[in-house]
Amino acid sequence: MPDQDLALRLRRIFDGRDPTQAGSLHLLGLDSLHEKLGPRWMEVAARVHALTGKLLEQHLSSKDAWFRHGEESYVVVFAQLGPEQARLVCAKVVEELQVMLLGHADTDSITVRTMVHEIGSDVMLVPSSLTQMLDAAHRGSVAETGGSPIVRPSGFRAPLLARAGPPMVRYRPVWDVQRQVLSLYMARSCREREGRTPLWGYDCLDDQEDATSILELDLFVARDALETALDLYENRFRFFLSLPLHFESLAVTARRQEVMGTLRSIPRHLLSFMTYHLHGVPDGVPTGRLSELVSALKPFGRTVMLEQTAPGMGLNAAEAAGVRVVNMSLPHDASAERWRPEIVRFATGAGRHRLLPAVEGVASLEMEDICEEAGVRFLSGDLIGGWVDVPEHVVRRSRTDFQRQSISLRPPPRP
Repeated sequence: MPDQDLALRLRRIFDGRDPTQAGSLHLLGLDSLHEKLGPRWMEVAARVHALTGKLLEQHLSSKDAWFRHGEESYVVVFAQLGPEQARLVCAKVVEELQVMLLGHADTDSITVRTMVHEIGSDVMLVPSSLTQMLDAAHRGSVAETGGSPIVRPSGFRAPLLARAGPPMVRYRPVWDVQRQVLSLYMARSCREREGRTPLWGYDCLDDQEDATSILELDLFVARDALETALDLYENRFRFFLSLPLHFESLAVTARRQEVMGTLRSIPRHLLSFMTYHLHGVPDGVPTGRLSELVSALKPFGRTVMLEQTAPGMGLNAAEAAGVRVVNMSLPHDASAERWRPEIVRFATGAGRHRLLPAVEGVASLEMEDICEEAGVRFLSGDLIGGWVDVPEHVVRRSRTDFQRQSISLRPPPRP
């Protein structure tokens, strides 16, 4: 039974709901995570709660609500989902927290308590473990399909299969401002769409939170790019290759081992040309977890780059974990005036933590000026070079070269 203060708040919620409408209330507890973190809980509790809030915002609809209760619990109010579906959503939040912070999830330890308001009695809590929920869901899917479990489709967007081409790997050059060379090429997945802009990176996926699909995409890009790099090396092409890897592909031991299996196939003479671009790293991930991922990649290359998803995110952890470069991606319509202070702030913060700043999306000389003045070390974008089918040999490029190139990028004058 909940404590008196919680019971009063829940009773007000129950009494204010329309009994004819679907919906449910649940208590999401972090006690299992607290127990597994042990003495580290006090050190990371603030980050755990920040991550919990972000995950709840991601998984709940705009009509749902939640509030924190006590040191380890959250009350989650679902406007439309029934108890079974809502319990799975809550359990998924705790499962993702365990994966982010521990590297694995213990389904037996994850429990969600459903709140039941019985007529003439108090508010009651009915516990269900994630293992029980998954077993029940599996039995239900088998019954619905006459003995065959429902298989959730993975991979690329089903609606897009009819209007988008197959996934391909493209490469974009990166300019080293200090050394004045184009030496690094970023690999990224691409799907062409007739009459529309292509899909890039993890936008190619149907479910961008599905870890299996993310891993499949990372492995597809890595294997294709490595095969291309090896062929070019044998033909005396020399360049650095940056492979995208998502946090989800590395956060769990089983998935990380699949990535490591592919990286172990890299010939020794190519290792010094390899770099890795980490995407989707949640803000607030403890230094120990990030260090674990970076340490796993270091034997297979020379540099690890972190994609920034929020201003100033995790720079302390990135520095301590051994990340070398931090990247900020500009939107396609970024204006120099609007983004000048953001770029300066980004480069200053990176430098303070002994990280090399990189900016992707540089499309004009004005934006290049801002980045160079701010101390950004690496630049990429339409001004630097477009996406190509095959990387090229290292070449020298000066700002004057880009100035000449920018003339061809300008829109034609109006008649």
